[in-house]
Amino acid sequence: MAWYRLAAQAWSFRSDSQREVLIRQIAAQLGELQGRWLHLRVTTRPYPVHMWAESFDNNALGRMPDVAGALGWDGFLEGEQRHLMGLSMSDKEVFLGIEVSGRGMLDRWVDVAAPVLNRIAPAAVRAELAALDSEVGHIDELVAGSGLDAVPARPDDVAWLMQRSCALGLPAPRTLSVVPGGVSRWETEDLAGFTDGVDMYQEPYAPTVKVIGRIRSQTVQRNVAVLSVGLMEGLRIPEIDDPWMQHSDRLPFPVEWSARIYVRRPEEVAGELQRQMGKVRSQIRHYTHDHDLDPPMSLARQADRVLEVEDELTSGLTQLNTRLYGWWRVAVSGKDEAEAVSRAQQVLDVYRPKVQMEHPEAQYKYAREFIPGEPLASTAYRRRGSVTWAAAAVPAATASVGDRRGIMIGETCTATRRPVAWDPWLAQEVRRASGLTAVVGGLGSGKSFLTGLIVYKTLRAGARWTVLDPSGPLAELTRLPELAPFSRHINLLRADPGILNPYRVVAEPRPDHFADEEDPERAWRRERSLAAATRRRLVLDVLTGLLPYDISRLPHTRIVLLRAVREVGGANDRHPGLVIDALRRHARDGEEHAGVVADFLDERRELPQAALLFPDTTRDDPWHADRDYRLTVLTMQGMTLPRPGSPREEWTDAESLAVELLNLASWLTQRTIYEADRNLRKGVALDETHFLSQVPTGKVLIDRLARDSRKFNVRALFASQLAGDLLRVSGFASLVNAVFVGRTDDGEAQDEALRLLKVPTGVGYEQMLGTLSPRPRHDDRPDDTPRQFVFADGHGGVEKIRIDLEGPHLEHVRAALDTNPDASRVSARGVPLAAAAAPAAVRAPDEPPTPVTLVSGDGFVGDELSDDDVLDDLSPHAAPVLPAGAELLDDEELDLVDDLDGHPAGEGRQPQWAVNGNGTDRARSAGETVR
Repeated sequence: MAWYRLAAQAWSFRSDSQREVLIRQIAAQLGELQGRWLHLRVTTRPYPVHMWAESFDNNALGRMPDVAGALGWDGFLEGEQRHLMGLSMSDKEVFLGIEVSGRGMLDRWVDVAAPVLNRIAPAAVRAELAALDSEVGHIDELVAGSGLDAVPARPDDVAWLMQRSCALGLPAPRTLSVVPGGVSRWETEDLAGFTDGVDMYQEPYAPTVKVIGRIRSQTVQRNVAVLSVGLMEGLRIPEIDDPWMQHSDRLPFPVEWSARIYVRRPEEVAGELQRQMGKVRSQIRHYTHDHDLDPPMSLARQADRVLEVEDELTSGLTQLNTRLYGWWRVAVSGKDEAEAVSRAQQVLDVYRPKVQMEHPEAQYKYAREFIPGEPLASTAYRRRGSVTWAAAAVPAATASVGDRRGIMIGETCTATRRPVAWDPWLAQEVRRASGLTAVVGGLGSGKSFLTGLIVYKTLRAGARWTVLDPSGPLAELTRLPELAPFSRHINLLRADPGILNPYRVVAEPRPDHFADEEDPERAWRRERSLAAATRRRLVLDVLTGLLPYDISRLPHTRIVLLRAVREVGGANDRHPGLVIDALRRHARDGEEHAGVVADFLDERRELPQAALLFPDTTRDDPWHADRDYRLTVLTMQGMTLPRPGSPREEWTDAESLAVELLNLASWLTQRTIYEADRNLRKGVALDETHFLSQVPTGKVLIDRLARDSRKFNVRALFASQLAGDLLRVSGFASLVNAVFVGRTDDGEAQDEALRLLKVPTGVGYEQMLGTLSPRPRHDDRPDDTPRQFVFADGHGGVEKIRIDLEGPHLEHVRAALDTNPDASRVSARGVPLAAAAAPAAVRAPDEPPTPVTLVSGDGFVGDELSDDDVLDDLSPHAAPVLPAGAELLDDEELDLVDDLDGHPAGEGRQPQWAVNGNGTDRARSAGETVR
């Protein structure tokens, strides 16, 4: 027997035509093995947690230093391994043994006389193996093609198969000593290494066989029940039914398969068909001639089927129509006989009613049948069919998505359950693909939670992230103890004037980024010209968006704006105020409409949030930072965005300004990519990207990030409620690498999400998107169950996964990412429990407090609280709201420069809290007011 290991085959999210092609390919390969015996073995191997941890640790390049008192790298990695080992997940492994040649009498005689002949004529002893070399090579080529995708089993593969077969039902060892490198063959005596220490016992007529073995000097006992596949009704694979061997993957315990198959030659089948046809014809004559009756329809169907099979064997493509027979056994184990029998019953239930599973006697012989080389236990329950029917079992079908060196993001939740690891930079660094990622899902689908998980775990592994989260929940990541010294949170609506100057948010190209070009100087100048043109286009779009809709849609408006923008130019030291000045000059020169546009822009300029576009020339650069931050979270809490899908003419002035600010904030986010070393692993996460697709420069931004993600080693996450918003960006579908799709209910949105996943549409997958993250209708408990997504890894794998952040070592991260509202957290009107119970809350180092004196009603002067404590600590997920009686003085500065340069971590003033004996804030007791 020549043993091979079959490659895993993807089955989920493929069209019926693709699945039929796979079945036909497997059938064609089986058909080429006519006249041979096959032994199919399906077993499991525990997920190699230690191998993943080693690869993950080696791949964590440039990770951040540990912070005293916080979760360090070693603790994080150990916690990931412990959590993963506690899930007890395993990989399916499929082996196929193929009979190379039968042994004749001469071969057997030479084998017996080998000890003597080896001294007299050693060449005669090795003649049998030498004669098989060419035949083995031929079989290697047959099974290596698409379908089985088989490779010769390595010595350690065969060792694992023998261990799992001889110790059937015993717990799989976490590690198995590898076969020594110099060993090229095993002798008969070496098999004792697998059989010693394992014994099988069966009581007469017992429904199970008892297996006793030694694992790490401990005696372990299991009871094994062996079932056999019985009668099977016609299955419609792939139109309705899944591969019938894959049904057992749904069970929560490991299942072993063993099939002994003989592929028949056509001439053997032809004689049997003639005999069967003769029987059918005799029975038909018995009805028609002897009794003058019409034969039963079942008899007529049998006759038609025999004729069909005969026609299949005599007309072309005989390898697809070859017949076979075989025996398929299933083994399950339990700690005692009751558990084994219970699990056997679950196997019976999962195959009902279309497949009948039999529980035969003589369990000892059936259990021995799983061992390679052991004889067939019994000819009972033999199944006959075509190679196409056998191929439709698709034994190697399993869930295959992700890689084995990245962060753990969850587990598959289809027929097969296995961990999902994903390295966001594998595509750029190894496969030379883009780093564009779409995260799509409706409200409550878990987009923010998933984004936070990816950002946190990749930060621990050495990546750098810039996150634009308008609503603000991801800002909590900057307050985690292990991330706080390397993070900053910037609320753009409270930043310095000019932070969103359209001329500054587009990065200036660096000459060193073009060192590998044929003409670096020319390439750099070309990119500078492109950056200047982008700035001009961006300021034109922004100023147009600030105008009332009736004014902005006039052709003459765009003409006068374009003329003024071109006059100002595209240098990075300009600002929109210069464009307004140019419009005034044009108005004085007789261009009346330019004056109208300038008047409207001056009116918009008076809005508080519009000051973000117009810098204060007397101050320093608001984006200047004196530290290298690993995580930057930009928020815009309090900004009112339009309702998704509402037409432009229905937007209010505040909503129009909010969309333009969001567009500029997105450009500001990507600026960090081009200012850092191009080889560093960088990430950009943008939320509310459905508004970007409605702005021309927003589409340009998405396209630019998609095209530059590989060159600058960037993973770009675009979160949106609808996939159609991203598909509207030209070329997005062709450039996207990985895709996460959460719960989507609308029919049109489901179709667009499947297009983004590159999954066939119109075959029933649309409805499945509406069943993600199911929840009982009458359950009134908080919905904190892990969310489900359909994940396409960009390398051909597409599976339904469940996001997992349940490890005990990440409880604080899970709490920080919890965006669900909970009224029980509030102890008094407007005062959160968290603020009262955690006076020593960890703050990001770039958020120094500005003191606000608390004065009680009787004149008591309390301790100092920072204005951030009053504004931010009320609710980290909502717009800042001052408590009753609070008043923010006009001369209080809430600017970005102070946030960055004021007081580094551990220096300067620190927040002081007045706390009484029971842990509540004295400064917030009844009757006290805030000045």
